[in-house]
Amino acid sequence: MRRPLAVIIALFAVVALGTGALTACGGSSSKASSKAVDYSKPGPYPVGTTTFMLGDRIVYMFYPADKDRLSEGTPVSSYSSADAFPPALRAAVPKELIQNVPLDATKDAPIATDGPFPVVIHSHGFGGYPEFTSQHLAHLASWGFVTAAPDHLERDLAANSLGRVKRGETDVQDLRNTLAKLKSDNQSGPFTGSMDFDQVAAEGHSAGGAAAGKFAYDPEVTTFIGQAPGAPLLASTTSALATSADGQLTADQITAAYAAQSPPDKPSMLLAGEVDGVIPLASITTEYDWLKAPKRFLVLKGAGHNAFTDICKPIREGGGLMQYSGKLPAPDNLLRLGEDGCMPTNLDTDTGYALINHMTVAQLRHVFGIDSSDASLAPSYVESLFPDAIARYDFVD
Repeated sequence: MRRPLAVIIALFAVVALGTGALTACGGSSSKASSKAVDYSKPGPYPVGTTTFMLGDRIVYMFYPADKDRLSEGTPVSSYSSADAFPPALRAAVPKELIQNVPLDATKDAPIATDGPFPVVIHSHGFGGYPEFTSQHLAHLASWGFVTAAPDHLERDLAANSLGRVKRGETDVQDLRNTLAKLKSDNQSGPFTGSMDFDQVAAEGHSAGGAAAGKFAYDPEVTTFIGQAPGAPLLASTTSALATSADGQLTADQITAAYAAQSPPDKPSMLLAGEVDGVIPLASITTEYDWLKAPKRFLVLKGAGHNAFTDICKPIREGGGLMQYSGKLPAPDNLLRLGEDGCMPTNLDTDTGYALINHMTVAQLRHVFGIDSSDASLAPSYVESLFPDAIARYDFVD
């Protein structure tokens, strides 16, 4: 049954943080935790990173690295937010808007040897870029997950800036192609035998949340997580519905489409912003109600749509994006989307990042059976870590 946060807090005592030694996901030496753990803190692995190409599009990959061989790679301390723009457009981006986003990783470091590790495939949002989720994916890697995020060229920041957006389900195919490439890399080369494809999660933000939900219908996917997700309605469901000029469905049409489409029979978790001005909370609530159990739904208090990306903090610190209207190679609607949730009135970005990371790691470890209990997901425990940051937390076992 549904358990609102206030009810759960009344029923559960606060679970104390386990003080025993913890190991992360992969390998026979890993130990499942039955105690609550603060997974917002970095995990036991240093983080390795690399990129690879899928035809014309780049994929960013993060993984648990071998701590004894970090010297074989190149330290990475940051990346530039301008990377998302094609070289021809970078010169048009105001210098004060270009940020070096902190990142603690080692490029091309050898992967840790105590795998195989579970796999997480991430889909970025409309007008986004896969590198903008690097901090989150690196955090997952520190807890023993191999993570990968492809660039969806048809709807990324460059496509929006150049007016070249193409709608469809090529983003879902990008996720499939990324998984296929990881499977190939698991057969030979530096990642041989390092990944566990019986434990695969799809994750995505905004339009990427919709893509992850669609990808979850594939038998290879074990579970999925939506971050402020769009509706994961298949083209086969929506093709018969009349849409507006911009290809969007009305709220009534979305409700009808949900009724016509069975949800994926997979464990799921949705994370949402309470004051999301791009995908309203009511829309994400409709998706949660439609999903099959087991499922979880956490709403970040005071958070907006872009609270899930690395660039929310520098946008907030820089005073938002609309001040650059007419000065950036990006339309105003994209600027509004980018600063939604990233203003001083919104949830503190560091708190939001920490809550998102904790819930994601705890959910994956619970679903994959790495933790022997869901103590780290208990609302009373999560509330104790993040007081005043949760507007709603429901779950159905």
